Amino acid sequence: MYRIVIILGLSMVLFSCGNDAGNEVNDEMLIQDTTVSEKTTEFRAINDLLKKDINNSTLYLRRAKLYVKYKDVTSAVNDLDRAIKVDSLIPEYYLLKAELLKGQDKLKESKEALDQCMYIDNENITARIELGWLALISRNHKQALDYADAVLKRDVHSAEAYYLKGMIFNDKGDTVRAISSFATAVEQENDYFEAYIQLGLLHYDEPNTLSKEYFKNALRIDSNNLEALYAFGMICQESGDYNEAIETYYKILSIHEYREPHFNLGFIHHEYLKVYDVAIEHYTNAIKIEPKYIDAYYNRALCYEQRDELEKAETDLRYALKLNPQYTEAALVLERVLNQR
Repeated sequence: MYRIVIILGLSMVLFSCGNDAGNEVNDEMLIQDTTVSEKTTEFRAINDLLKKDINNSTLYLRRAKLYVKYKDVTSAVNDLDRAIKVDSLIPEYYLLKAELLKGQDKLKESKEALDQCMYIDNENITARIELGWLALISRNHKQALDYADAVLKRDVHSAEAYYLKGMIFNDKGDTVRAISSFATAVEQENDYFEAYIQLGLLHYDEPNTLSKEYFKNALRIDSNNLEALYAFGMICQESGDYNEAIETYYKILSIHEYREPHFNLGFIHHEYLKVYDVAIEHYTNAIKIEPKYIDAYYNRALCYEQRDELEKAETDLRYALKLNPQYTEAALVLERVLNQR
């Protein structure tokens, strides 16, 4: 008996993502990181412009974006409010404010900003799309679909509206219509990365190569995306394309070191290739990253057993049982190992 790690809880982010002290920035408050010199210079420049033109809404927008750059969302929203106070008829101010508030999980306030945007520009497609996402987050599927359909009435080629519909249908469990919507999204926009990811996930369990091709398309757009790389590696692994899986996992590790690619590399060398020394090395690397990685201890023990290194196998199995006394498989293998000594 063995265990394999499969991570397919690949969640898609629906949306991107101060110091209210008047119109000036205290430069001493900016000295927080290695970018302090650049940061201080940028704020000083825009503050100097605002001193000369305190009612320039565009300057408040520029400073808001600068706050966003340095992850000060509260100050960014405050500056957007100042921009709106100066000129309340610019949709961009409301859209950015809504995005930032949504990133803080202030969904009610985000919707209010979008409603204000719609009030001054009822044909604003971006605002309708964002309202649709907010409705989806609230699990109001009907309202979300209404917003998406309203966009498509104005722009039948809107890839994002089709993608939104796909996410709505997927959330409702209507896989057929979700796939249809995602497919239409990539027809309208051939480089729609998120739609390819969703199509790959929805076809993952099917006995065909569609899922693999969808993830290949996603990687064509972003070759270093860890989510797409990991899913592609898993598909290769499960379909027996071990060399491609190994190559993909190594690429992941060259970008970011984390435990699952090491575990899966260990599993391939252990279960399929029977190269136990390499498998042990990867399980050990996974344990170094996560010292309580119970399945890595269990699988490494199986490799030690195959190499007749029974004392090491016993040590790993006992530690796995220490982590989880109810780990039945580990207890059974420990009994077997002890009987061989």
